[in-house]
Amino acid sequence: MKISIDTVLNHLYFKLFLGICLLIFILIEAQGVGDLNIYLSASRDILSHKNIYLERYNVCYQYYYSPLFALLLVPFSFLPLYVNNALWMLANVFFIYRIWKILISFLDVSDLPRKSAALFIFFSFLFILRPVKDNFHLTQITICILYLSLEGLQLIIRGKNFAGALLIALAINIKIIPVVLIPYLLYRNFLKSGASILFFFTIFLFLPVLIIGYKYNQFLLEEWWKLLNPMNFEHVIDVDERSFHGFSTLLPTLLMDNVPDKHALPLNRNIADMSFDQVSMILAITRLIFVLFTLYFLRSLPFRKAKNNVSMLWETGYILLIVPLIFPHQQHYAFFFIFPATTYLIYFLFIIYHKKETGFSKIKFNMVFTFMIITYLTVNLNVLLGEYKPYYEHYKILTWGTLLLIPSLSLCNPRYIKNGESAT
Repeated sequence: MKISIDTVLNHLYFKLFLGICLLIFILIEAQGVGDLNIYLSASRDILSHKNIYLERYNVCYQYYYSPLFALLLVPFSFLPLYVNNALWMLANVFFIYRIWKILISFLDVSDLPRKSAALFIFFSFLFILRPVKDNFHLTQITICILYLSLEGLQLIIRGKNFAGALLIALAINIKIIPVVLIPYLLYRNFLKSGASILFFFTIFLFLPVLIIGYKYNQFLLEEWWKLLNPMNFEHVIDVDERSFHGFSTLLPTLLMDNVPDKHALPLNRNIADMSFDQVSMILAITRLIFVLFTLYFLRSLPFRKAKNNVSMLWETGYILLIVPLIFPHQQHYAFFFIFPATTYLIYFLFIIYHKKETGFSKIKFNMVFTFMIITYLTVNLNVLLGEYKPYYEHYKILTWGTLLLIPSLSLCNPRYIKNGESAT
């Protein structure tokens, strides 16, 4: 018997159980002081024309997001923090729901038997347990950024270019990392959408002028760039916090003997002793290699549409997957961006398991399955076995585990499974 995922999700008892669990979780988590307090503090300071990029919030943390984002939060800055935390977490529940609906809209899930459909849902969310937990616990913006990116992408695919471009431009304005979608859209012949994103992004940069004036807004943009400049020492040797991950953290810990990491354990982890300039060059080359590897997934000449929706998820899954790897200053919660890739891979394995003839060998299946188990453990060990958290952070296992998703995606070409509908 086959059943759609919507049937599982819409079951009354499932909704009641999930709703009660989420409400209890939110009421407990909303008591904390997370990153939302940083955003709200910056929104209050921007009205006083302070340098919000120099101020320290929550004792020692800086505000890294746009002037516009700070202004958008001004109405909420007058509410109690507990209320804001609860509202933000409820919004994140909606964002995750929409992200999930968008992801499965790219997949032909109706072929899955009832039990497999339920397991597909279960494992998809189980895989990102820690990133979701951390984003809620720290009241972070990552879930919202991914939502805006995927919602915008889906709107563009459906021909709503300006609406989609507006959402992606807003995401880029708040946090620059979704900028990776612009070259992808241009490559896939969504030229009007790509140009519209650049247009709206520019508008969003100067929109605060209407409230705070041109001079102060220009000052904030300059200060923001100083903080984000990828050539800054702290963005090449990115070890100020134990929880940093990605290439700008992994490579220095591997290639420098005396990396200035005050959180390091007295355990050796480097395999070389290079200078700052050498590490900086290797970091730039590594980032370039992983960006260029996108061409492996695109597999066509520029200005051609993706073959189908499944292929489009495969492609964008890789692009979003490398975001927390190639951008500096990425915390563990940023790895929520692996959600599209892991959802695709779990779907792929279920389809291959149920189909008799796909051309996907058992050796490949077992290899991908093994990689996925290892990645799951490296992503979620802090939740499963938190006692050894300092060791996980010291050796940056989250970054290593995420890297294993790349060969997994590379092997799981959509041609092995049933084609989705046209991505256009």
